[in-house]
Amino acid sequence: MTTNHSSTRNAARLAYKALHTTLSPVNDAEYRELLARYRADPAFAAQVQDVASGMELTILDVSERGIIIAPSTRESRFAVRMTDIRSGMAADQKAVLVLAHVAIAAVFFPTTDGLDDDNYTPPPASVANCRDALYALAHRLRGASPTPADIPAELAPGWEAIAAMPVMVPASQRASVTSVVGMVKLTLTHLQQNGLVRLDRDSEDETATTYTATHRLRIQLREVALRRLYELAQLAVTTPASAPTGT
Repeated sequence: MTTNHSSTRNAARLAYKALHTTLSPVNDAEYRELLARYRADPAFAAQVQDVASGMELTILDVSERGIIIAPSTRESRFAVRMTDIRSGMAADQKAVLVLAHVAIAAVFFPTTDGLDDDNYTPPPASVANCRDALYALAHRLRGASPTPADIPAELAPGWEAIAAMPVMVPASQRASVTSVVGMVKLTLTHLQQNGLVRLDRDSEDETATTYTATHRLRIQLREVALRRLYELAQLAVTTPASAPTGT
């Protein structure tokens, strides 16, 4: 009984480690040991899967880099809804952030080949690359007639807001929600905090500040992305519209 209790506790402990999106087995001995046990012991792996299932989570990927999990349903306590995004933001601003997440992902993975190849490492992307991708995606969605049925209607205020936004505002305000660049920077910060991108180089220049996608981003895109919206973002990246200039 004691052994079974210990095993259950360890299974829950590993699921807990997986919930820490920026945690790496490289820097955490307990995580590394539990991960090795998961990969070597099918019975323990089944326990971890049961723990995750009980919390309405699903295991997307297991490797020496760690375990990647995601909500198993939209009703899961761990699922993010529009109402959960940055309190104090208007509905159209929240929609812009959702579109920015998708556009940035498409910059790193403009084709599905990169998503399916474990050995593919996307090159760094600049804030300017992501800005242009977001503008191009909004332009494409705004011009679609009719809007594809599988694109959530609650995102429509987002592409309308992007079309009306200046690309950038004075340097002192560039991290605000009042410009395309500001929204991109807020999104990249959120992605970084959740272990989906890494900051490679910081700069006041949007063309010089660069980020790199992580393995976690690739897995999440491959497994849980809104497929039609992501395909439109990929198309916007590979055949972008011209972004406006000025403030």
